[in-house]
Amino acid sequence: MFPGFGTLVNSLLIVAGSTVGYMLSNRLPEVLKGSIMKGIALFTLLLGIRLISENKPELLKVFFLLILGSALGHILRLEERLEVLSGSSGGMAKGFVSASLLFTVGPMTLMGCILEGTKGDSSLILSKAFMDGFSSIVLSSTLGRGLFLSALYVLFFQGSITLLAYFFGEFLKEQAMANTLFIGGGLMLLTGLKLLGLLEGLKTLNLLPALILALFL
Repeated sequence: MFPGFGTLVNSLLIVAGSTVGYMLSNRLPEVLKGSIMKGIALFTLLLGIRLISENKPELLKVFFLLILGSALGHILRLEERLEVLSGSSGGMAKGFVSASLLFTVGPMTLMGCILEGTKGDSSLILSKAFMDGFSSIVLSSTLGRGLFLSALYVLFFQGSITLLAYFFGEFLKEQAMANTLFIGGGLMLLTGLKLLGLLEGLKTLNLLPALILALFL
């Protein structure tokens, strides 16, 4: 497999899922949509547990990274800005913006691209790809044709991160990667719980700077 393979599959599955969802927009029961999202939430939880169990972090460093990262995210108001952006008017534009942010903003995106770029491990980004494919079925049934454009955004955004990791990955220390993967696993747990309707008041996006800081500190 080549660097960016997982992202290419990701984009193709979004197109496939969006096509199915758009064609079945009037026939897809709300109960089925809810069931699909619950399955995605559970899978996210399981992947988060796997990342936490497989990595041995520097716990004290992780603690300070989370404090510093959450403070930075709060100052930048990342979650609040996302909510404003995803609530923009215009049917197709709203679908494109909402889906693009959902598919690319989160720990699985960063971790999956870094793992594929530095270690040739596409398992996490491919897991995300299938999750996005199923999610796009539900999203396109409500948000419309903007989902198709989001596939191009995913291809560009994730492909760029993967190539940067591929060419400059040697500058990332092994312990920093372990810390980052451990934090990423924790954020995935929180994301899964939010998808299940729990911890709805928790602004997980404001914790994302901790994930980026962990790569370099």
